[in-house]
Parts: sequence; structure tokens; C-alpha cells
Amino acid sequence: MMVDNCQLEMSTEDKILSAAINLMEQKGYKAVTMKEIAHTAGFSEMTLFRRFGSKKAILDAGVEKYSYNIPMKKIFDEQITYDLQQDLTLIGKTYHKYMKQNEKVVMLAFQERNTHPEIGKKTAENPKLLKTYLLQYLKEMEQKGKIEAANIEANVMSFLWMNLGFFMAQFVSGKEVSAVEEEEFIHTSVNIFAKGLQK
Repeated sequence: MMVDNCQLEMSTEDKILSAAINLMEQKGYKAVTMKEIAHTAGFSEMTLFRRFGSKKAILDAGVEKYSYNIPMKKIFDEQITYDLQQDLTLIGKTYHKYMKQNEKVVMLAFQERNTHPEIGKKTAENPKLLKTYLLQYLKEMEQKGKIEAANIEANVMSFLWMNLGFFMAQFVSGKEVSAVEEEEFIHTSVNIFAKGLQK
């Protein structure tokens, strides 16, 4: 049997958290047992209890570890060119890269939003930050005379919902909804969005 090198390098904690998040995303938090997590991760239940104490503690640790932490501040501080199409393309690509890396936690947040609302609060931290950065960016673009005066917040939310919608459709339905590839989606959507804002 071939073993993934990444699996060999994972710590005990990482293996447990990865197994737990995968199982909870597939079956729901309530349906998954500590015994099942232990078996999937390759450890005894005692190891799980020693390290975490409870299933809820495993969930909390998994959400903390796998909630996407997009380095958007670095982009807005160091890589913005004030070329609207170029900047939005970079932001879109970065957003989708990190959403895909953390898709199981994002979907778990949707599934458990009523029983564990704290997951949703945790996963909402980065979109809220991105919204703040985009608001400031478009205000600066407006001040520089590079885009039309408009409802900046409505435009920012349109950009965020557009990208979230593509991510959700791809995750839930794959190619059933659309065969458009991510790169083509980003190129086309940014092109349309930028044309609507530019003078």
C-alpha cells in the first residue's frame, strides 16, 4: 500500500484533527463518535481523551487549525497596484486558493450553524477582514478617480458573493452546475466587474 509522504509527516494531533474534520463534514458532528475518530486516525480512544478531553474540544481545535487564514493584509499592504483588473484578479485567486484548502471547515460551519454557531463565527472572521480591506481599497480607487462614484459596500458585497457562489457551486455540485474552470471564472467575472466600476 502506498503511503502519502504528507501523512507520514503529520503529528498525532494533526492526524486526529484531520480525521475528525473529515468525518464531521461527511456525517455531521452528532453522528461521529470518539471511537470512530480514533479508528480513522489510527490511535486509541485513550490517546484522543488524553490530548483533547472531549469530542467538542476536538471540534474546536480542528476549526481553529483549519479555518482559512488568508494573507490578504500582505496583499493589500504590499502587492496592490491600483490597476483594478489586476488587483481583483490577485484577490480572487488568493480567495479561492484558501477556500479550497479549508473547504471542509467551511462546509462544516454551514452544516452545524444551528448546533454550533461558534464555528460560523470563527469562519466569518476572514471574510469580514476581506470586506474591510476591499472597502478601503475601492474608496481609495474612487478618491484617485479610477472608478465611478457608487455604493462601495454594495459593490464589495457583490464581489464577495460572486466568488462565494462559485466556490459553493463547485464544492456542492462540481461540474453539474457549470463546467467553467476557476481561472476562466475569475478572468470573466473580474473583467465584467471592473468594466462596471471603471470610468
